[in-house]
Amino acid sequence: MKNKKGFVALTLVITVASLLLVFSLTQSIEIAHFFDQTERKLYRLMNHYYAYNCIDQAVLNLTHDYFYEVLTPVEMEDLRCVIDVVKKENEFVIIETYGNFKNMRIKRSAIARLYDNKVEIISID
Repeated sequence: MKNKKGFVALTLVITVASLLLVFSLTQSIEIAHFFDQTERKLYRLMNHYYAYNCIDQAVLNLTHDYFYEVLTPVEMEDLRCVIDVVKKENEFVIIETYGNFKNMRIKRSAIARLYDNKVEIISID
């Protein structure tokens, strides 16, 4: 009996320590998952605005060149976006772009109308 006095206390300490270790590991995994979610949301939001940068660039190019068209994607590395398509349909110009940061693509499109002396944006999606 004298030799078994500390066995119950040692078992209890090991059990409590292992439960605390499991709890802290679970919390660490949840924190890492939350951080990953917030980071992805930030990247999506950044790509959303980067795509609008390319729409602005395409409109600027249309103001300089009335016949500006893009049939193959044009990457704007400094703006972190790609002008996918700029094509004319009837009196409208369709502009399709996407933000390209951290390989997350967020597509945006716009419809513009060309006049002799101005470009009017009709809708932006």
